[in-house]
Amino acid sequence: MKTKIIITIQALTLIAFLTGCGSTKLALKDSSPVAIVSIVGNSQVPWVADDPNNDDEASSDGILSNMVNKLIDGQNPEIVTAKDRLDYADDSFRSIVSEVAACEFIDKNKVVSSERYQNTTASYFNALSATVVATGYKDFTTLGAKNARLIMQEVGANSLIIANFTFEKKLLSGNKWNGEFVGLVTMKVRVLNERGKEIINKTFITQTSERTKISSHKYNKDTFVETLKEAVDSAIRQFAVSYMGEVTEDSAETQTADSTEVTSIPMPARASQPADSQAETTAEVSETADTQNTKE
Repeated sequence: MKTKIIITIQALTLIAFLTGCGSTKLALKDSSPVAIVSIVGNSQVPWVADDPNNDDEASSDGILSNMVNKLIDGQNPEIVTAKDRLDYADDSFRSIVSEVAACEFIDKNKVVSSERYQNTTASYFNALSATVVATGYKDFTTLGAKNARLIMQEVGANSLIIANFTFEKKLLSGNKWNGEFVGLVTMKVRVLNERGKEIINKTFITQTSERTKISSHKYNKDTFVETLKEAVDSAIRQFAVSYMGEVTEDSAETQTADSTEVTSIPMPARASQPADSQAETTAEVSETADTQNTKE
């Protein structure tokens, strides 16, 4: 009898937890206007680290690897367009999130030219990694609550967005001499509220719908980097849909304080019509409970 009572209490607790998670909506428009303060990304497009055929190209994006690659292959489109990819993501963020989530953004120039922004030191989190930032931004990967509040007060924002992108190549068939691969885009988004407290911390992973063919260890790199734009748009659209005020996942005060990974199916680029369906998100109940226990 004692065992049955314990099981019943645990079951009721779990039901109450799941019910509470779906009872509160978090809409980006309620935190408008929003200021994007940092967009960071890797400087190359390496092969995914778990690629079993990764024996002739480094998957590392460290500073030394980046320097060597620039000396050997300085005209590689995957390297020279690193900042362009992030600038595209910046424009796409404002366009897609404004349209889908009805979110208003503070003008970029107003943000990056503000006195507090200029006087805030960039973080050292990526000091040992070969990373780049979108034009005009600083790397604020670890922006503190106090500086976040001061920036918002100066520019008139109610929340801040920090985005970190990772671009990779994922082999689908064959090998890197003769095969096919897709581009993989990982986007981690952090949103801080008016008090500088993190209210969103989620990671979205998308891949290009177009496959790139390798023949005799060669492929069209210019064409490949263009396909990454579609995956960038897809990741941003997934983010916008998740916080348009109609998708319920957690309470507005503690929403995703720990990163939750979402794998999405690529959607058309922002110039095209939005896809009718969204990728399904799967999460283990036990993992959700553990994540909640680690929140403030």
